[in-house]
Amino acid sequence: MEITTRSIRSLAYRCEEFLDDRGEPLSIGYSGSLALCILDAIYSTGSHPTAVDNVADRYIARRGRADGAKSLRYSIAAAGGAEVWARKVIRNLKPANVQPGAMLRAEVVDRATRLMADHDIDTVDDLLAAVGDEPSTGRHANEVARGWWALPSQKSGISWRNLLMLAGSDHFEIDHRVQGYIGEVAGFFVVTTDDYVLELIDATADFLGVEGRVVKQIVWQVSHRRLLPDPKRESFVFPYGLEDELEPEAEGWDSVFDRELCAEAVDRNSTLGPEEDLGSDWMTPYSRPGTTGAAPF
Repeated sequence: MEITTRSIRSLAYRCEEFLDDRGEPLSIGYSGSLALCILDAIYSTGSHPTAVDNVADRYIARRGRADGAKSLRYSIAAAGGAEVWARKVIRNLKPANVQPGAMLRAEVVDRATRLMADHDIDTVDDLLAAVGDEPSTGRHANEVARGWWALPSQKSGISWRNLLMLAGSDHFEIDHRVQGYIGEVAGFFVVTTDDYVLELIDATADFLGVEGRVVKQIVWQVSHRRLLPDPKRESFVFPYGLEDELEPEAEGWDSVFDRELCAEAVDRNSTLGPEEDLGSDWMTPYSRPGTTGAAPF
């Protein structure tokens, strides 16, 4: 399916929220600490982003931002084991799954550090070098990836792909969440094949003047709810027909986001109705202020 100007600008608008004025990503990553990558990757599945931020912040308060996998393992051992470490250092006793008697995620973290030690991996650079260009999923996946999936409650591979995104890897898997997010951005009648997703991400990166890896990281973290967009901003949807107001050519995308032009197009298509009617419930899975729901850890 053809990539339209509208779909590129729509994804660019979503990504722009997570770029600073210099085009640097505001998405989550820890290029200087494999310890923080491991913590974030394991605690982020099924957790509210605030809970994961709290885990990382508490570890940083104790250990700083430069620990590798070896230092993380030493930290757990020095505290007296995973349970004591979970209670006293990161103050999070969340289990690895919802089954009665499930081990703590802190224990999974400890086992992940042992896996890294078995493969002589301590830093983010060590991890990226060990994974290299080998597949990170599937039957021919890298040996480190297979070892990670064998960790308790990690066989889905989501935490492994989280780890790679946090470490800044070029690996990017298009799963059902990514496809669903891109489908919402591009329009309900778009068939989001893998080729379409990759082509749209590349075109959007070119439009924004950033590396494709930056857009991939934002798309992954938003679609997997590690990043929560501003709900008011997220409700804005480019009207169908906006591409008629813009240049139809796919060559030489202007890297400057034209807000005035988009605003004029919205005014001319004001019959679409209130912005809040255009939102998508699945994009706001967590309780908001004033609603009921479990508080984050």
